[in-house]
Amino acid sequence: MSKKENPKLVMAAIVGAAAGALAGVLFAPESGKKSRKKLKKKANRLKDDFTEGVENVASKGIDSVNELKDELMESAQNLINDKA
Repeated sequence: MSKKENPKLVMAAIVGAAAGALAGVLFAPESGKKSRKKLKKKANRLKDDFTEGVENVASKGIDSVNELKDELMESAQNLINDKA
């Protein structure tokens, strides 16, 4: 995923996957017990995917902040050196 990709895109993909999984389980011709078991398994998988997505977005945000901080420090140092 590139820096410019929107975190909303990640969230939309996760929500779409959840909706598709739910529809698949609800319309499957299986017993209620099997359907609930499948639904629980898929829900846990989606929860893990969601958590991973949030962690990735947070990490990218931290990386961006650190890059901005480095650029600001470099600019400040250049201004100090130019004045000296």
